[in-house]
Amino acid sequence: MNTEKIKFKTFINYHFFFIFIFTGYFVSYFLFGNFTLFYIDRLDNEVVYNHIIGNFYKGDFDAVKIFFNGETEIYWLRRLFQPYSLLYIFNTEFAYWFFDILTKIISYLSFYVLAKKFTKNYLLVSLSACFYASLNVFSVWGLLISAFPYFVYLVTFKNELKFKHYLIAILVGLNSEIVYAPFFVIFIAIFLIAFDQFKNKNLKNLVKLSIVFYSFVILSNANILYAFLFDGPFHREEIERTAVDFDLKQTITGLFYLTSLLRDKFFTYELAKEIPYIFYSLVFFPLIFFSKNRKLIKFILICLILGIFSSFIFHYDFYFTKYWNPSYYGIYKIFIYSIILLIVVKEFRKLIPYSFILIIIFQINSNFVPFAKKYIKPFKVENFRNYYTFEEYYLKNSYLKIKNIVRNQKVISLWPVDPMVAVMNGIYTLDGEHNLYPLSYKRKFYKIIKNELDNDLKFSNYYLKWGHRVYAFVADPKNIKIDFQEAKKQGANFVISKYIVDNKNLEKIIEIKDVETLYLYKIN
Repeated sequence: MNTEKIKFKTFINYHFFFIFIFTGYFVSYFLFGNFTLFYIDRLDNEVVYNHIIGNFYKGDFDAVKIFFNGETEIYWLRRLFQPYSLLYIFNTEFAYWFFDILTKIISYLSFYVLAKKFTKNYLLVSLSACFYASLNVFSVWGLLISAFPYFVYLVTFKNELKFKHYLIAILVGLNSEIVYAPFFVIFIAIFLIAFDQFKNKNLKNLVKLSIVFYSFVILSNANILYAFLFDGPFHREEIERTAVDFDLKQTITGLFYLTSLLRDKFFTYELAKEIPYIFYSLVFFPLIFFSKNRKLIKFILICLILGIFSSFIFHYDFYFTKYWNPSYYGIYKIFIYSIILLIVVKEFRKLIPYSFILIIIFQINSNFVPFAKKYIKPFKVENFRNYYTFEEYYLKNSYLKIKNIVRNQKVISLWPVDPMVAVMNGIYTLDGEHNLYPLSYKRKFYKIIKNELDNDLKFSNYYLKWGHRVYAFVADPKNIKIDFQEAKKQGANFVISKYIVDNKNLEKIIEIKDVETLYLYKIN
């Protein structure tokens, strides 16, 4: 056997499961001709923000003025100074999927290096690394979670850190969100304590890496820190949560993605989304307590206590929770889950086939939603259309027709039309979504939707006590209470709707029938 064949065989033996982290992409592409993406916190905001940042770096220095009636600043956008945002100078969709695939590869390699310290069974190493890379993580969060297992490896098992290790810490720090960074040192410390590695050497490595990592996290997020210190007041000042929201049972079940099993409406979108997590929690998690590895049990118990404590302080609404959510620890759950799978499957080898099935479920689960919508008729499940292709969500052809009419004038979008779709298509809006904007603007826009909020407690609480989404909420399309004259006064000239609106202040301009039917009205 020649050298090349030996190398290829070795690669297959060591990375057998690697190919399966891309299963979701393949399934999506073959079914729909493109990749599909969960719209909440991705298509409806994060992708749009990155698109705006890309336009800014292409020379449009007023790019951020396109939403919220121009009352935002470019440096209020996260990731403005993160190097990977430069990808958005090119095609937005290409930039998103390129970085999404890159984070999966980094996730795989990162956990692979750590897993090798627990077992010499490379099939199991590859399996657990593939599991880590397969869990649903927003790539727009940056590289922190993808590279986190590698940092655990460096701190725990390296005698001396080299220049290349610090360089990796710099690159990851520059491409990480500051809101997720506080748990970086906490979870590494928990790992060291649980696995009896909290020694002088490890502590020195942790301190050195943390100094480098946090220095560059602060540097790349300096714009946000500046905004908090010198701008404002922001809408987050009015965020409200109450102590009665805290429920210990719900908190614990939420840590294991079992909350959907307790809902009144059983078969919902949330249940479908959480199916692989539920499968994992019911099949793998109980085996922890049958494991001979007491260190693993200690690790899980410490993490569980941290999770409960974080939820507790969040729901009791300490002031700093308005600007930082302690429950962000949740994104580190994929690391916890992967460590569990690695150690449990190492002891219970019969679980390897089930682990493989679990990876496949994680990869194809997101594709079930659009598949069911397209091929299974009738398929009626509550809120079951939340995965889209870029083309399906942003409706470029429809919004191009709208843009040709409205040009540089401003619009508002009646719920459930997402105003960020207009933003993505270069249309100026009064409405939109962002987690940092002036409190004064929240109160100004309130005048437009006040009558709607007064008649709907759900929308009222959502806007007044949270407020990230500045939408023209409509409770009843047949009885719209939006103050269109106030919208006109604030600068809006047009209204986009998914339904016919009978209002004396509106004149229908065009009906657009495409993927979805849209109506464009002019405010008289």
